[in-house]
Amino acid sequence: MILKNISTNSFKLLLPYHFKAWGWGILIPGLVLGIVRFYFGIKLRVFDIKIFAIYSSYLETKYFTVIENHYSEEVAGLLLFIGLIFIAFSEEKIENDNLQSIRLKAIIFSIYINSLLIILSFLFIFGFGFIEVLIANLYSFLIMYILILKLLIKKNQKIVQNFQPTSILKK
Repeated sequence: MILKNISTNSFKLLLPYHFKAWGWGILIPGLVLGIVRFYFGIKLRVFDIKIFAIYSSYLETKYFTVIENHYSEEVAGLLLFIGLIFIAFSEEKIENDNLQSIRLKAIIFSIYINSLLIILSFLFIFGFGFIEVLIANLYSFLIMYILILKLLIKKNQKIVQNFQPTSILKK
């Protein structure tokens, strides 16, 4: 039943277009916070908080407890991830079947490229550098998808803009 509805316009998988602006509004503060924390090494005291943790492992392992933690890394990561999700999966101004086909190609290319980067990381990156690559991998797929989608849309702009829905042609 769900698969039948996916091909119709009544089943929407994308966020509304205005989420793209929200995505940028969330992504930019995340970038700034990430740069302040990781590039400049500044830990803003406002992020030193007590927080509930399901699992925490520093000097000792703790389960289901409240811990003291500097939370700027988590906030930056969440803002980046949520912003990228909103940007990547929001509708374009003109959303049609051709654009859906382009989206699918962009997702597949992104998976291939991301998979190749992971394979190369397993072969050539070791220690904490590998952990850093895995963390970057949380964001790299979405970034690649957004870039590839924009490139494919630009390359196929005439096809996307001149699309005539088949339901109109049948009438």
